[in-house]
Amino acid sequence: MPKQAMENLTESMFYVLMALRRGDACGAEITAYAAQVSGGAVRLGPATLYTLLARFEKEGFLTDAGTVGCKRYYRLTAAGKAAYEGERARLQRCLDDAARAEITAPASLTKGDARDETARQGSRLPSGSLPVL
Repeated sequence: MPKQAMENLTESMFYVLMALRRGDACGAEITAYAAQVSGGAVRLGPATLYTLLARFEKEGFLTDAGTVGCKRYYRLTAAGKAAYEGERARLQRCLDDAARAEITAPASLTKGDARDETARQGSRLPSGSLPVL
C-alpha cells in the first residue's frame, strides 16, 4: 500500500511542528527554536521553512494566527498536533525496537554468518592461497 503524503514527517517537518507546539510563532522564531533544540543540527533555510509552512497550511496542520508588523504568525491545529504526536510515537517505536534488537539480536545478525567468517579468513590468507570451501 503506498504511503500517504504526510504519513511520515521529515526531520525539518518534525521540528517545525515541535516549535509550534509551544504556541504561535513566526518563521524566524520557528527557525531559531529548531536550531536551538537540535544543537544546530537542524537549520531551516527560508525556502524550506516557507515551503513547509505552506504545505502544512494546505494540509490543515496549521492556520494563520495573525500578523504583527511584517511578521506572520502560525498556530498549530488539532490535526497538526496529531501529526506531531503520531510521528513522535513512530520515532519512539523505532528507538525501542533498536534497543530491543541490541539486547535480543540472534547471533547470526550480531556476529555474521559462516559466509562472512569465510570471507574474513580468506582476506588473511597468503597471496596465491585459496580458501577451503
